[in-house]
This record gives sequence, structure tokens and C-alpha cells, in this order.
Amino acid sequence: MTDRDPLPRAALYVDFDNVFMALLRWDERAAYAFGERPDAWLAWLEGREEGGKPATRRTLVRRCYLNPGGYWDFQAGRPVARYRATKDLRNRTYFSEFRAAFVQAGFDVVDCPPVAWLKNSADMKMALDIREALDHRTRFEEFVLLSGDSDFLPALARLRAHDRRITILAQDTAKAAYLAAADLVVGLDELAHEGMGNLPIAQFPTTAPARVEVPRSEPARPDLPALRAQALEWVRDAVARSPGGALRLTDIGQALPRAFPALRSTDYAGAGSLGALIEEAQDRRLSLSGPPARRWVFDAERGAAPEDIPAEEKPGEAVDAPEEAPASAEAPQAEAPALAAPEAETPEAEAPQPDPVGVSDTALMEAPQLLRDLLWGSRDPKGLPHDLPAFTPAELGFLLQAVVAAMPLEPASAAPDIARAAGAEGLQVSAREVTALLRWLMRGYVKLHEPATPEGAARLSRVLFATLVNTARAAGEKLSETETEALRAWTQSGLG
Repeated sequence: MTDRDPLPRAALYVDFDNVFMALLRWDERAAYAFGERPDAWLAWLEGREEGGKPATRRTLVRRCYLNPGGYWDFQAGRPVARYRATKDLRNRTYFSEFRAAFVQAGFDVVDCPPVAWLKNSADMKMALDIREALDHRTRFEEFVLLSGDSDFLPALARLRAHDRRITILAQDTAKAAYLAAADLVVGLDELAHEGMGNLPIAQFPTTAPARVEVPRSEPARPDLPALRAQALEWVRDAVARSPGGALRLTDIGQALPRAFPALRSTDYAGAGSLGALIEEAQDRRLSLSGPPARRWVFDAERGAAPEDIPAEEKPGEAVDAPEEAPASAEAPQAEAPALAAPEAETPEAEAPQPDPVGVSDTALMEAPQLLRDLLWGSRDPKGLPHDLPAFTPAELGFLLQAVVAAMPLEPASAAPDIARAAGAEGLQVSAREVTALLRWLMRGYVKLHEPATPEGAARLSRVLFATLVNTARAAGEKLSETETEALRAWTQSGLG
């Protein structure tokens, strides 16, 4: 490149929170290095080596949009926690800690405090600054946006209309329209492994070095299958004793952990929540109904689901819960408090019939597609999209079994390997789709970094079903009984 053909003058805009959270899904070391060493990945973007001159672009404007109050709690014993321990820093890392590093790298740091739940003002400020840069006296030939948020699609269209080169950072779930609007796409994996792969924190392995400790007696770990069975039997007994054959889920949630303290420390015996524990039991005597905030647990063999009438309009009768909880190593006998139950009902309609034996192949494929459409555009509490690939039963069954075989695993490195294994079996599954499945399992509190439970893929399928249904309910979307059963069949039919 000659002096007559200078490097393009670029304006760089970084949505710190968005990129940081996205990198966490790949490797927490990359996320931390992104904040600690912006000078390193900026040099990689500009094609500079050993502090030399830029080879690909001259970044004249550098702006980082950051929520100073945001933070992340890195898990003790993991790479970042061990790295921070060498600097005498605690695991909780506030984003404001990275401000100095960005300033020293020549960035203008723009504070973007939250303006709504889980949403800061970065998008608005970035869009305004991009529009202002189009009228700047200096013509910026290239705009570089490090943000996987497809909300910037209108801004990209405006830049193209002004004949500007566009470079974006793409997450694995980026929409096709967002990718098509750019001239150059920088993959999230490229930024993680090439842009920051040689930084000091990368030398900290994912597993902690062995330590010599003085032997000490530790309390025996609870038998999770036994704890789960005892807790469910307690709930069945409580529902059976209620006059109407139904109890509020919130009332059970207050009494059950008192009878079984180990449920709290074991994430409800590995289920993740009380609702998931009951959902996974697949027992008609423990059926669930009602909106998320006012759910009933009822015995479908005794009658239909109770009407969702507020307590102040329809007071319930106080009934006694089971007098005793079964004894266990971690859950001693305890007396449960009284639970509120609905008034006894004498429904005219017949009790619900048993679930249908089979579900058609068409219904199997329509169920995940329907749920995907209902959740389109929604995000989880971490800001990640609720993307749901419409796997065939064979694909989903293979993937669940492959996840179990690979556990304990790191999602970033395991997803491509599982996708390749699926391809070897003639299944058309991408690493991006595997990552989406792993996210759903983690939303259901499956601890992928720990060995699989003896139940294996069957448990993962139940967790996946419960998590999908609960997410739809939380989003205000109600599935019919037929759709729910088709979704249940989809999550389980591929296991044979």
C-alpha cells in the first residue's frame, strides 16, 4: 500500500457489556482479557505487530460504551479467579475496573448506566454517535462496531447508504440480515482466540493445579435420587391431605425446604427449582397449572385444575401437611407448617384423561418451531437470545447423549466437537446450534462442568422440556395441552 493509497480511516465503537457477556460463553479468560488488555486486541484489529504501524486500518475514533455499575462474579477456583488472586483481587469484577485500561489504549469511555431492566443506554448513545460521525469534517471510510446486537441493523443500512465500509463483530446467533449488511465480519471466536489468545491470562488452565491439603472429615454428600424421591413423596402426601387436592406452589416452596434443608444446597436435588423438580416427576398426582406467579400443584386423578382465583376473593382452608418428613442423612425429620389449600371442589366435568400414547411426526416438528416463534426476539436474564433450533428427534437424541458423554465440558470447546461427531453420523448440526442447546441446558441449571448424573441423557431431556415450558410461561405465552405433550415427546423421543 502506497502513500497515494492510504489506510482507511476508521471509527471504532465498542459495546463493552454486550461483548464481555458474549465472550463469557466462549471462555471466561477471553472475556476478562477483553477488558484488561484493549491495547492488545486493538493492535490485532489494526494488524499491528510489536507496536508498529497499522497495516489494515487507522482507528482515529475509539469509543467504549460501558455500564460502570455492571459486574460479574467469577467462580472460585476457575482461571480468572486464580489469575485475580495473583493480583490480590476478589472474584467479583466491576466493569469500572477496566476504565483505566481503555483510557490508556486511547479510548473515550462513555458511561452507560441502566435505563431499564437489563438494558443500558449504550445502544442509543452508539447510534447517535455513529450518525454524528457521518457529518464529521474528517471522512471516516470505515465504521467498526464491536457489538453483536442486531438492533444496529438500521444504523448499518444508513452507513451503507453513505458508501462507508462496515466491519462488525458477529456472535454465533447473529441474524442473517445483520451479517449481510456488513462488508467484513469478525467472528467472536476469532476475537477470543486470535485477538486475546496470547495474553498472560491464557496461561491459566481451566482446571486448578493439584493442591496438597491436610485430610479432614467432611459431611457425606446427599444421595440426590433418594432426596428427590423423599421430597416428591412429601409433596404428594401434602397434596393428598388437602381438601381440594391442590396447593399453591409458593406455599409448598416455603414449607418443603424446612423439612429438607439439603434441597437448597443441592439446587432442589439437581432439578434447579421446585417447579422443575415437580415437572420432571411426570406424575399426574403432581400436576401444575396457573400463571407463573400463582401456580397450583394439584392431583389430576382427583379432579380438574383449580380456578386461579386470588386468595383475598376465595380464602382457603388451613390443612396440615405431612406430619413427618422421611429421614435422610441430610434431611432429618422435621414438622412442616400448615399449607393453604383451595376449597374442596366437585367439578361437573370428568377428570382429565390420560396423556395420549403417541404423537405424530408432524406434531413433533411443529412443537419446537411453534415455541421458537413464540420466543423469537426475547432474551434471558443475561441478555442472550432464546434461540431454539428445530432439531429432528434423532438429532436431539444424539446431541443429548453426546453432551452426557462429554461432561464435564467447556461449552466453547465442546460445541464444535459435538457438531463434528453429529456430522460423522450423517446429522446436519452446526456448532452454533449445539451452543444454543447447551445454553438451554444451563438455563435449566445443568452443571456442564461437572460429571453427568447416572440418569444421563434422560435427565437432560426432562430438564430441557421443563425449562422450555417455564420460559414460555414466564414470557406470557401459553401452550395448549396438545402442544405441551408434543413438546415433551420431542425432547424425549430421540432417546429410543
